[in-house]
Amino acid sequence: MEARTPKLERHELNELVTFAKALARGGGAIAMSCYGRARPTFKYDETLVTEADIAVQDYIREEIAAAYPHHHFLGEEGVQDESYTIPEEPLWVVDPVDGTAAFSAAMPIWGVAISLFDNGVPVLGVYYQPVTEELYSAVKGGPAYLNDVRIQARKNDDIDNQSLLLTYSRFHQDYNTSFPGKVRSLGSSIAHIVYTARGAAWGALLYNVHVWDVAAGLVILESAGGAIRTLDNKEWDITTALTSPGGKIDVPILAAARGQHKIAGRYFEKK
Repeated sequence: MEARTPKLERHELNELVTFAKALARGGGAIAMSCYGRARPTFKYDETLVTEADIAVQDYIREEIAAAYPHHHFLGEEGVQDESYTIPEEPLWVVDPVDGTAAFSAAMPIWGVAISLFDNGVPVLGVYYQPVTEELYSAVKGGPAYLNDVRIQARKNDDIDNQSLLLTYSRFHQDYNTSFPGKVRSLGSSIAHIVYTARGAAWGALLYNVHVWDVAAGLVILESAGGAIRTLDNKEWDITTALTSPGGKIDVPILAAARGQHKIAGRYFEKK
């Protein structure tokens, strides 16, 4: 894929990340009105959706359209024209409630994920967990923050029995693992990535996810000194997901601190 160059200036990104933080908090407040009381149903792809997903996405889309009418929008809920082409203009990619099953069960690990692509390049990421009041944010080339405190992915190559690997729910159906630490699934792809970005987890293995499940976390992780690569330590480009049907990411990818991917392959064996 041809290399793309972002067009937005740093002062514009700073304005947009402030806007996105307010959107995430506003969306979180809407979702909290249904927290633990939502009635989830299955979509065509067997993922869950609730009335909160729809309400939060509608709110975010309408706020963006009012403030930036020339911007594009791609959300998890509903079919968007921009799903299969990459506009040169700014494109907002949103997961209104990442972790719907946890949200519906009144468990705290879920949140509102908002990212911005500029000429096809992810340049801004915001993720807000309303229950824990954790707000993660970053712009490309700048630091990553948790509630305005800088965060950093762990750099230690040593993995012991206290190291934490976050995975998708069906991981053990797909892989045998010799990872010496704890292997857990918390039910939110974005949460898995930002926990890696702040050093709480060694890494996060993702599979069968979509561009809106990853984009915001990717910007935050890269700004915290991490990266997302394939399990065999090859580069991975999220822009390919923007042009895939339904924004699907169909290869296993690993979020970890830079330099950690080179040792990851020894721990996973495909069944």
